[in-house]
Amino acid sequence: MKKYIKLSIRFIISVSLIFYLFYKVDIIHVANSLILINPLFFLLASFLYILSSYISTLRWKIFISNSELTTSKLFSIYLIGSFFNLALPGTVGGDIVKVFMIKEKTGVTEALASVFIERYTGLAALLIIGFGFFCLFYGEIPKQPLIWTVPLSFFAFIIGTAFLLWISNFKFFKTFRDYILSFQRKQIIQALVYSLGVQIIVILSVYVIFIGLNLSVSFFKVAIFLPIIILITMLPISISGTGVREWCFILFFSNSLGQANVVAVSILWFLSQVLASLVGGVEYLRLNKPLNIKKE
Repeated sequence: MKKYIKLSIRFIISVSLIFYLFYKVDIIHVANSLILINPLFFLLASFLYILSSYISTLRWKIFISNSELTTSKLFSIYLIGSFFNLALPGTVGGDIVKVFMIKEKTGVTEALASVFIERYTGLAALLIIGFGFFCLFYGEIPKQPLIWTVPLSFFAFIIGTAFLLWISNFKFFKTFRDYILSFQRKQIIQALVYSLGVQIIVILSVYVIFIGLNLSVSFFKVAIFLPIIILITMLPISISGTGVREWCFILFFSNSLGQANVVAVSILWFLSQVLASLVGGVEYLRLNKPLNIKKE
């Protein structure tokens, strides 16, 4: 019951933000921009999303010891996870799917731990980039209360890490902790490098959408603001960041490009991810492997 109440609240927030967006922004202009996108640049943005998924798969592979789970198999599973992230409410639906798809080969502990540490290193890289840009370019960032999400998230991550280290001393978490601590520093650094590559590709995917709409913006500006936007949209207050993402684009980019144009960029970025995620749906149908998550 509690889960449905939280989901309903997030749904209401997303719908409210979208309705307010319709009220404040020229929707006809937004629709025209959506139609005028150069299809090649839109497809390129979708391809870049798939490429980022492949690099994320390489990051995940670092933490999996079973040799039967090759990079190609894990890439297929990662795409399926991305599809379920889109299809299921919340932000961890795809992660649960990935755990269930590899647990027979790795065991539950390694499956859970590998997915956790893969996501953890990705989030760590995003927070480092976002907080670094926040500090270095604070003078160029619009002064709105929402931007303080970035440093708060950074320090919450540090506190959360310390808390996880503390509770890992309890017997229940010991096996999980021992598995994670078994990795060498070199593996963690390699995963962080992959994470950096993922963030660069994500930034590039948004930049090509700007180009596809003939909007003049520097790659450097997108690189500064996008990690901050991603961190804000990750807050569990809406459905897949819907509404929050569009208003963040308005906050950071509308002064020079106009509200309708940047809302179109935000929507097209999301749609490019939807298109790319459908590849995971096709892979799931191809594998024809029921998950039975609810039963288990």
